[in-house]
Amino acid sequence: MKKEHLYKYFAGSASPDEEKEIIDWAEASPENYKVYLKERKMWNSVLVNIPSPAEDKTWMKKDTRKINFWKLTTVAASIALLFAMFHSLFFTEKQEERWQTIWVPPGQRVQVILDDSTVVWLNSRSTLRYPSSFNSDRREVQLNGEGYFEVAKDEKKPFIVQTSRYNVTVLGTNFNVFAYGDRSFFETALIRGAVQVSSNNHENIPAVVLKPNEKVTEINGKLETGMIDNFDHFRWKEGLICIDGESFGKMMEKFSLYFDVHIKIENPDLLEYSPTGKFRQSDGIDHALKVLQKDLKFNYIRDHELNEIIIK
Repeated sequence: MKKEHLYKYFAGSASPDEEKEIIDWAEASPENYKVYLKERKMWNSVLVNIPSPAEDKTWMKKDTRKINFWKLTTVAASIALLFAMFHSLFFTEKQEERWQTIWVPPGQRVQVILDDSTVVWLNSRSTLRYPSSFNSDRREVQLNGEGYFEVAKDEKKPFIVQTSRYNVTVLGTNFNVFAYGDRSFFETALIRGAVQVSSNNHENIPAVVLKPNEKVTEINGKLETGMIDNFDHFRWKEGLICIDGESFGKMMEKFSLYFDVHIKIENPDLLEYSPTGKFRQSDGIDHALKVLQKDLKFNYIRDHELNEIIIK
């Protein structure tokens, strides 16, 4: 197996056929798998300093530049072979203080440990911006995407997650935030502890304080609270896309987001279908659609040049 083919796979840019070829080759013999792990380890040690092509910096602080490697970040990419680690770090520095930026490629997940020992998991196509150390009386980070936070408790320094529309303030807790800048949907779900969600654009939207097992969702410009109905939705940290009775259209919206591909549904009969199941991101969208075809009658066309899937 050529190294450039493996590196293309590690970067997440291999086609479905190329991914299958590499997986089949790696599983064919222990010797092949040793070579695979060796090259994966080599890839993990490479620091790639390029900006996210889809990153929306309009709400972030400007005048930044790249800086050197500062803190280890583990990219936990669940793949069909076993468990592999993939590192993808992007750093920036403000003139007055050092900041780091991590962008997660499509189909990958990232785990990062911040200066205060807070653990953050980032989902596909997410960006986290944070200071190299929390020296002020507030611990602030900026999120564009989906993140799961286990915040180290420090009553003297509140932890604030800033998104494009809302801020989430905590002292010490576990919670999930879904806030992609290019999506209208916003949600924060609290697993334990307490958080306050407040608008950073509209003063007339009252802040919401959540209790454990509650979530808050933006609906028609207002924040509405409810109970968490399925904790499987947070298993994206394991590389799983969990669907529980959502519409086919909603499921395709998730696939479009996590696999970074535009999906058009031309078969209206599919919109009445409410699937339930779990899909592993590392298996790819073609695998997920083929699984769905066992229960539904539909065909699809994939245009790699336009990065589009048309479902008929």
